[in-house]
Amino acid sequence: MAGTLKIFLMTTVLTALAIACGTGGPVGREDPAPVSSRVVYPASWPVPPLPVMALEHPSGLVWGLPSSYCWKFEEADEPACEEYSLWSGIDAYPEAIGDKQIHVRVDSETRPDKMFAQVYTRHGNIMVDFLQLGTEYPVLDLELDPDDYHVRLIGQWQYNKTADYLDRKYNKVAYEFGLSVPGEVALIAECAYTLIGGNVDIVLKSLDDRLRTAKDSVNSTGCKFNKPIVRISLTLASEDATYTETFRIDPPLLGVGFPLPDDLVSENSGETLTPGEYSRGIVATAEDGDEWEASDSFLKTVTIAGP
Repeated sequence: MAGTLKIFLMTTVLTALAIACGTGGPVGREDPAPVSSRVVYPASWPVPPLPVMALEHPSGLVWGLPSSYCWKFEEADEPACEEYSLWSGIDAYPEAIGDKQIHVRVDSETRPDKMFAQVYTRHGNIMVDFLQLGTEYPVLDLELDPDDYHVRLIGQWQYNKTADYLDRKYNKVAYEFGLSVPGEVALIAECAYTLIGGNVDIVLKSLDDRLRTAKDSVNSTGCKFNKPIVRISLTLASEDATYTETFRIDPPLLGVGFPLPDDLVSENSGETLTPGEYSRGIVATAEDGDEWEASDSFLKTVTIAGP
């Protein structure tokens, strides 16, 4: 999973799809404690009748944090919708055990018509997986690298059963959970950028040109990380000369925009670069020294302009 997880504009589409979902799974199981005593709901959350979700973890049931709903109640003409702050109430991260599946429990009068899961890193909110689950017996079948994760289970119940496919309408509910995979955490990034065409070659009038850390000459870029970044290193090199510049990120950040701001403090060293083409490397370094190289998302060459 190390490396860049490029999403372009797809992240917006996936997020919109996920919010349009609800819960599903085994129905009508008995439990000794009433649901309301296990789950802390926002004051505006309608309980009942909205479904409730839990993960059947080896250590016991892990109940979800209510996240969002859009539900058409019987007496209403239009659905009532609420969305709450993401991940704000999650305070437990039970261990995800190797490659074992985690079964999803849903307390609901009926099974859902569709069910999905989104998986994000706890720090940086980087999406690492998007799954469609079965509705009769849903399971999380996750292959995750070591890290802490936020999981949103989302599903939908169709309420106009006689409608054609394109006209179907759904009640939607989402719950959130924390999970942890033990081990050494690798630095990963997720970058999104504009998709402007034209001449993308970078030509620097001088080494003070802010485009020296840009994706290309016309697009802006933002990268999210699962660890706070403390510095960005730029290297320009040819067979005859090498120039390095180190930008300090203080305080450390989980998100960095490119090109870097003009007022960011930097230190440079190396030879004076004469006009010509140079290879370019951009590396982000986390607090623990772990590094991420921007090789897949950024131009690998720049040109130093002549006089």
